[in-house]
Amino acid sequence: MAQALSVADPPHAEQDYAQAMGRLIEERFDMMMSYRDGTVDGSDPEDLHQMRVWSRRLRAAMDVSRRCFPKRYKFFHRRVKQLTDVLGGVRDFDVMIEELSDYRDGRPADERPAINEMIRDLRARREQARADLLEFFEQIERERFDVRFRGFVAEHTYG
Repeated sequence: MAQALSVADPPHAEQDYAQAMGRLIEERFDMMMSYRDGTVDGSDPEDLHQMRVWSRRLRAAMDVSRRCFPKRYKFFHRRVKQLTDVLGGVRDFDVMIEELSDYRDGRPADERPAINEMIRDLRARREQARADLLEFFEQIERERFDVRFRGFVAEHTYG
């Protein structure tokens, strides 16, 4: 007769969880990176928005998986957090500019020049945030971050 398994201590539960989380992290990383070229190109703000969304989903998976991976994981976790932050720096300006532009369109003509000045200021600040983002992309490219990240996850997910 087979021995009943305890729900509290299933065999290999920790290993199975680590593998499942590794696959989830890998999938979210791939989704995030699928928006990289469009984000760098900058022609469609939606690419940046989607990259940020997926970076946040990736971070959430990484947050709950910390104990599954060795200490080197902290480096990758920190880099993804930094990426989320620089993406957010640009995205926040996109949202502010869009909302202020919509607001301006409903205001009287005599108020619009001041609002236009605020929009110009936000655009200049967005361009600085975008320059910071592009510099960060160059830095992680030099580090070969994506290759190292994928290798690390694969090593600890697939054996």
